[in-house]
Amino acid sequence: MATRQDAPRRKRQSRNQQRLIWIAGVSALLAVLVITSVASIGQNSAEQRIARNLGPIVVSEHPAPPNAEPNGRAWGPADAPIQVVEYADYECESCGYFARTYEAEVIEAFAATGKVRFEIRNAPFHGEGSRNAAAAAYCAAEQNAFWPMHDTMFLNQPTIEGTGPQVFSQARLNEMAAGLGLDTAAFGQCLGSGKYAAQVEADYAETGRVGVTGTPTFVINGQMYPAILSTDDLRRIFAKVAPDVDLTP
Repeated sequence: MATRQDAPRRKRQSRNQQRLIWIAGVSALLAVLVITSVASIGQNSAEQRIARNLGPIVVSEHPAPPNAEPNGRAWGPADAPIQVVEYADYECESCGYFARTYEAEVIEAFAATGKVRFEIRNAPFHGEGSRNAAAAAYCAAEQNAFWPMHDTMFLNQPTIEGTGPQVFSQARLNEMAAGLGLDTAAFGQCLGSGKYAAQVEADYAETGRVGVTGTPTFVINGQMYPAILSTDDLRRIFAKVAPDVDLTP
């Protein structure tokens, strides 16, 4: 049974409970602030490490293929008997290996024959950085500089997983364009406006429709080859898919 003497005790208990609740709430808030601060410091440190690892921009010195399509992403005649489509991702290490090791040799071996058409299509599987780079390739093509930009992006592709958005940020891509002597105002406006964002998403959707699941993937006269192909590999495939075509320049 409650009595009059119990009231002060209940008030003291109530005040003590409120004080404990207040202390618990403040402690929880401080814990959240500490965790957030540590996470922010960790993120800033990670970003600083990434920035230090980016290094200076390297610009390709390879000339565009002699029969490159004006403002396009292909070389060779549109009606060539051998049609090659490479699905590539600018963050893909294997694509970078092909571009740096074999691409110039492939151009030298087959472009002058007039019997091969070689086209690059985007397969931006890696996310934001890949999509930025794919859009940059379109913007460079507007200035008839697709191939130099294509080569340059592979020379500067990420070497640490997950750093694509930093390596292929708009600022870095603008630097690459400047190094190639492009009209940086026009390039920056093209890239910054998201002009080709929808096209890049359409490119990604195309990979699903045609069955591309990895990069690089080459489609040669309708046959799919998901692998890094050397010049000799391509020569053997061309002989198989187009045995009557003379590739003598």
